[in-house]
Amino acid sequence: MNSRGDDFTTGAMVGNLLLVRARVDQVSTWVGKGLVAAHVTPLGDWTAVTPARVSANAAPPYDDARSTLAARPLSTSLRPAVGFFVTGRRGIVVVSPPGWRAVKRWLIWEPEDGPVRAPRLANARPVDLATVSGVGGAGLPSVVAAVKSAHSAPIAWLAAVHAALRLPGHSLLLEPDAPRGKLVEPSPKRVAAFDKVAREEAAHRAEVADPPYPGTLA
Repeated sequence: MNSRGDDFTTGAMVGNLLLVRARVDQVSTWVGKGLVAAHVTPLGDWTAVTPARVSANAAPPYDDARSTLAARPLSTSLRPAVGFFVTGRRGIVVVSPPGWRAVKRWLIWEPEDGPVRAPRLANARPVDLATVSGVGGAGLPSVVAAVKSAHSAPIAWLAAVHAALRLPGHSLLLEPDAPRGKLVEPSPKRVAAFDKVAREEAAHRAEVADPPYPGTLA
């Protein structure tokens, strides 16, 4: 296992786990409407989503499965949710609280600095993690200690936070050969539609940033 969390010995990636407090059929439908092929595994009250491949089905720059899955919005019926991801040398915990106006929050960790703030993202506090996971105030000291704990690699830090939150899916987070549920592939039509919109938006941004010189053909 390396620090990036990419282990293809069995075709699965470690260090990348999204836990959704919803039924497996609801979560499977949501995965099928997205951009990332993933295994959907029932874990009691929670359902786990683990990327099947390092690449999403979409074209660049939305082709990284982990960042695409981490950033994807969840409807109110699919919250709360907690995600654990490794990107490069960073460990990331993403919290999606319940509620219509709830804001997705991010906790980002780096080996040299520990938890750091990311620009333009709502910061997740230990109390946010404790509330969404269900450990509440009684479990908050353990969550704080795990968030502040020092490690040499993000996967170890994620494992400590996951354990403090008392959530299921420990083996899915750490073991590439852990048993996983059904593989759900995104709808090709939805992926193609997303790529088309992304190309059009990119072209529009380029045109606005560098408009044609007056008197020339656009």
